[in-house]
Amino acid sequence: MQHYGGRKPPLYDLSRIPKNLPVFISYGGADQMADAADVKVLLGELKPALNPDMLRVQYVPNYAHYDFIMGLNANHLVYTQLIAFLDPLK
Repeated sequence: MQHYGGRKPPLYDLSRIPKNLPVFISYGGADQMADAADVKVLLGELKPALNPDMLRVQYVPNYAHYDFIMGLNANHLVYTQLIAFLDPLK
């Protein structure tokens, strides 16, 4: 509360995000920290601010928050997709 001067942080000005910024968002259906409903709200706000060719969204139905880091198949399901998205941009 001290940092923001109130109970809620200020809204982020999405116009400050460069349109050509590559954004890869991967989220899971079992994630209780960033649940699917919240991610959909975020995407609804982000999509108009970004170039659609620079945005990749991946939904992994059975993944929880830490599965993206420690999941036995995270390399195959997530990281391979992330690298495939970013590799052509180098």
